[in-house]
Amino acid sequence: MTLTAKFSVIRVRQPIGDLYLGSIDSKTLWQLAEYDMREIRRGEDGIYLATGVQRRLDEKRVDEIATYVRTVDATFPTAVVLAISTDCIDITERSDGCMEMELRSEEVVEEGGLFSYERVARVIDGQHRIEGLRRSGIADFDVNVAILVDADIEDQARVFAIVNLAQTKVSKSLVYDLFSYSTTDSPEKIAHAVCIALDQAPGSPLERRIKRLGTATPGRSNPEPLSQATVVEGILSHMVSNKQQLIKDRDWARRGRGFDPISDEEARRLVLRRFFLESRQTDLSELLWNYFEAVAQRWPQAWTPTGTGRMLPRTNGFRALIKFFRVAYNFLAVPGSVVTTQQFASVFNRVNLVDGDFNTDNYPPGTSGETRLYNDLVRAMD
Repeated sequence: MTLTAKFSVIRVRQPIGDLYLGSIDSKTLWQLAEYDMREIRRGEDGIYLATGVQRRLDEKRVDEIATYVRTVDATFPTAVVLAISTDCIDITERSDGCMEMELRSEEVVEEGGLFSYERVARVIDGQHRIEGLRRSGIADFDVNVAILVDADIEDQARVFAIVNLAQTKVSKSLVYDLFSYSTTDSPEKIAHAVCIALDQAPGSPLERRIKRLGTATPGRSNPEPLSQATVVEGILSHMVSNKQQLIKDRDWARRGRGFDPISDEEARRLVLRRFFLESRQTDLSELLWNYFEAVAQRWPQAWTPTGTGRMLPRTNGFRALIKFFRVAYNFLAVPGSVVTTQQFASVFNRVNLVDGDFNTDNYPPGTSGETRLYNDLVRAMD
């Protein structure tokens, strides 16, 4: 038995050779796709050789994609890149300038009597998307593909390297900022709005301290020790448990469905989730304002962003404080209520640290300093 797939393609001439652009339904694609993983193997002669092109599959990323493709606005606008031998395809010209490509794969009987099809399409870029679609079970998702015909292993490796090294990573701050355009609530939109409110509101403990879009804010001469992404992700850490929940929340809102309430036990784990579920953005802004105002009152000199060696108002200081927020908040109230500055102050007054302690010698840059400060704050609650 032969599996065939026939689809229209456009030929694109480039220095490396001809590319054929078209689309294949997701089921056919995952049936025929082969992931050629880069790995070290020992040959019969005892010599170790590196073979393959692709990186290994990231299972967490595959699961996130499987969740994403079930959402109402799922899209893969960029092409999956495949390498296919001429032995497996027929290409015919059409009068309209396009071409027809027919892809063939023979049935293969596997152990136990099961069968599959010969994997004739070697994936150069896009393996996580294909595997995510397969794991989701969605068979009718059209995937645009760019096919290299008879590309040797050198060309395949070169294309993979170019695709993955030449891309400029987009600033996370810019990505979060774009959620302001959303017409429905999502955890990212709420967290972004609270971040901007804390940065722009006069008198806020974070006023004019947050660098928006990943670059210095025009017109500001004062230090901006925090990035927008750092603040948004700190808020999100108390609103959703993982990226899959984030995707589901966003999709649920886009479909116009209401959210189910959460139990007190779950609320103690995700202490800001009720504010999102109940669309209480103003209350959330007030709560975080009060928390960081208590920090500023307890350690006014250390909270000042100017000066060398001060870590409290910077990234690792903020991350330790926002992580400790869950401990302090659960100690004072049932999640969902707004705690006052004075109540938070009663927690920080238990901490035996003075302004001069918040330096990079005691709390070095990076996760080690962040973790050390968080642990020192938690110990004060014992």
